[in-house]
Amino acid sequence: MTEEKKPKYSRDEVMEISWEQEKLISNPFRSRLIALLYEQALTPKQAADMVEKNPGTVYYHIQQLLKHDILEVERMETNKGIVEKYYRAKAANYSNPERSAQNPAHYVTGANIHILMSDELLEDFRKDMGELLMKYGHLAYKEQNSKEQSGYTIEYSVKKFLEDDEK
Repeated sequence: MTEEKKPKYSRDEVMEISWEQEKLISNPFRSRLIALLYEQALTPKQAADMVEKNPGTVYYHIQQLLKHDILEVERMETNKGIVEKYYRAKAANYSNPERSAQNPAHYVTGANIHILMSDELLEDFRKDMGELLMKYGHLAYKEQNSKEQSGYTIEYSVKKFLEDDEK
């Protein structure tokens, strides 16, 4: 029996990536695969079953992510004479230092995620983000006389993902 390795980066750590890697992981389906393979090492067939997609399609995306150093082969097992490779995402969070260098001097922090959502889930997200912004506005107001504060603009946007042939 083989022992599973943990991902190279903890959930709070950020893996630096290139523009090419950023483009590769910006596909919402690939982002879903990365998240799944960060949580547990899986074969392409196991991943395909979990995301309810064709195994060939999943295998193709896994190979692209492996080729661009986003995934790694965690272990190999032989099952009835067939070698099965278990893939694991190296990280859950990524940052492109070249993108950060392009940001203006007043940039403090940021994040983005590429995900697939229904209209209902998107509406829930919008409501939750509104509540979160209000929560921190209230907390900032409560601490205003007890701690030194700096001014920030906090914004978020939701953009529909366009496949390369739709752009």
